[in-house]
Amino acid sequence: MAILPLVLALMFAVTAVKELAVSSQKTAYRVAQISQKKELLREKLTDFERKVKRYLVLEDEESRLAFETVHRDLSEVIGNLLSLTEEPALIAGLRQFALEEDGVYQHVSNMSFEPVAKVEKVNVRRSASSTREQRDSPRKERVEATDEMFSTLNHRARELARAFSGIVDSEVDNLEHRSDVVQRRMLQESSVLLPISAVLISFVTFFIIRSVRQMDHAIRKLGAGDFIQPVQVTGPKDLEYLGERLDWLRSRLRALEEGKQQFIRHVSHEIKTPLATIHEGTELLADEVVGELNTEQREIAQIVVSNTQKLDTLIAELINYSQVNARPGAMLRETVNMARLVSELIEDYQIRLRTKSIGLIEHLRPVELDGNPDQLRTVVDNLLSNAVKYSPIGGEIRVSLRQNGGHMELEVEDDGPGIEADERKHVFEPFFQGKAARKEGVAGSGMGLAIVGECVSGHHGKVEALEPRPNKTGARIRVQIPLRLD
Repeated sequence: MAILPLVLALMFAVTAVKELAVSSQKTAYRVAQISQKKELLREKLTDFERKVKRYLVLEDEESRLAFETVHRDLSEVIGNLLSLTEEPALIAGLRQFALEEDGVYQHVSNMSFEPVAKVEKVNVRRSASSTREQRDSPRKERVEATDEMFSTLNHRARELARAFSGIVDSEVDNLEHRSDVVQRRMLQESSVLLPISAVLISFVTFFIIRSVRQMDHAIRKLGAGDFIQPVQVTGPKDLEYLGERLDWLRSRLRALEEGKQQFIRHVSHEIKTPLATIHEGTELLADEVVGELNTEQREIAQIVVSNTQKLDTLIAELINYSQVNARPGAMLRETVNMARLVSELIEDYQIRLRTKSIGLIEHLRPVELDGNPDQLRTVVDNLLSNAVKYSPIGGEIRVSLRQNGGHMELEVEDDGPGIEADERKHVFEPFFQGKAARKEGVAGSGMGLAIVGECVSGHHGKVEALEPRPNKTGARIRVQIPLRLD
């Protein structure tokens, strides 16, 4: 429907151009024929006049045959010109010219040539001169008589030439007029059909774009982990069908996510119960409640207690990660003052900062966004915790917060060993620990930045590890979250 007016406009244009091309071809052929025959008429008339005068002078059979041939050619040219015009005045002029030319031909053909009388051969030189004069005198009279006839014919030929030139000019003017008419008709048809096509295309495009936006919104929600709200796509049948398939995918992902969360809860519960028992038992052993331990036994008991604590912390972080990852689209959202949130967390870290004599430089600008305050607090808390953990004694941490376009941009940078270039894309994966953590002996589960990544993803944002600034070697983490969620 949208392209039908364009097809019609194209068909009309092709038809009009084809008609104009055929008309132009006919006009060009007719103009060429008229121009050729008009010039040929003048040439044949000039040739006819020359051949007639030659015949009148030479009075031989060869000259007679020559002017008769030219006469026939001239008659043929006149016939051709008569077939190229329908104007009565021009037809009458051609017929009059043909009659006059035929009159000249008949007049010359019917001339009789009397022989010149012989004279006695007295004074031979004087007699020969007199004989030539007697013989040339009638020839001159005949030539002069035909000059008047040919003068009339030449005048008539010039008038015919001007008349045919007028026809050529008229044909060219008619062709230009037809070209203008075709152009106006094409413009009129286009001015009607193209707006109709534009309206139809805009109408169809609106519905397609609306459906595509609905699908894009649904895909974004699925990518953010929101499997609660059904996917609804309105518009063309094909796009509605794709919307139904997206909703089927949402149902499948929701079922898989619920099954994963249920599995993690069950496994965590099953592990935590015996782990709590092991932890309590090892603490009793370490406290020598059941009896005094020697040095080696006490060290072994402390190792067991320490590892059970680590395992308990790891399970707690795993549960926290699964809760963050579980249906982030369904979480409660509100307007969060990020500058105040970051300032409160920095205040909570003052004791740990003073313990390691770490200086903290903050550049916080007012930024508000729609989000979940608990998850945003978790993001900032984990970034500050890593920065403090990896910063050396007497180091420096730099925290900046600003609005960049339609996004909140948070950067946390420390003076620690930093993140290797080949590790920057992996640090947000669960349980990943870089070379710096192993080299420095920093204890951790590898879940902190993974939780940060999930929280940021739940807010449709992104987090990345950047190159350190010039003359710096520490880690530099940037978080970008849109201020308003779709």
